[in-house]
Amino acid sequence: MNSSPSSKHIQAVVVNHNTSKYTELMLRSLFTRHSSDLDLSVTVLDNDSQDDQTGLTAYAKGRGIPVVESGFGLETKWNSHGEVLSKFVLEHPDCAYYLFLDTDTCFIQNDTIDTMLWELEQDSVAFGVAPRLSSDGETEIGEEYWKKVYDYRLHPCCALVRNTAVFRRVVGEVGLSCVQYLWAAGEEYLDTFKLMSLVMRTHGYQHILSSKMVLHFFSVSYDWEPEDVMEFKAGLRDRLLEKLRSLENT
Repeated sequence: MNSSPSSKHIQAVVVNHNTSKYTELMLRSLFTRHSSDLDLSVTVLDNDSQDDQTGLTAYAKGRGIPVVESGFGLETKWNSHGEVLSKFVLEHPDCAYYLFLDTDTCFIQNDTIDTMLWELEQDSVAFGVAPRLSSDGETEIGEEYWKKVYDYRLHPCCALVRNTAVFRRVVGEVGLSCVQYLWAAGEEYLDTFKLMSLVMRTHGYQHILSSKMVLHFFSVSYDWEPEDVMEFKAGLRDRLLEKLRSLENT
């Protein structure tokens, strides 16, 4: 948000995958909930989205946020998200931190990133920090999701990571993409960021959980959820988006 980078400069990135309204909501909530003192640059990478991008394009232009083609389309053999993020890291070495954002994240508490930054700086063995997640904007997700969502990987929906030589080496050699791990007796799917998180552990680093919470809609880039669930998410998104848009006009 500052024009001149500092020693705490954050390079933030979000990948739009036909989720332009969610991306606009995320950006509006990010700037509404944080002060201009946060040293943050934001880039939107777009996977050739074909949905209505009018609101996103206008807001991004007004904020000076570049919307750049990622080089990937909506249809790839495998999930391109981790590969897009890896490329961004390697092409943006000049920052103190990276902030990885999902399009379907909405900031609901003030100074979330500032708090995450402070918490990360207090822990010398933490390579990254993520907020607690809520699917309704009011309550944290249940304990049954702890290991799935929090414990084994730094969740990329809102992840603040130190830019260190170790992290960049892991990104360069291992990447941030999903992996299918073939054990002798079975197989395991490692979601985006999970292999990276495990490799960082071998270097003595861990990820931590913030005291702050964000709203995360979960899986809006895919059509595998029931239609009524998708409609509920879209309805909540539109109500929040309308509220934030109205603030700009008051």
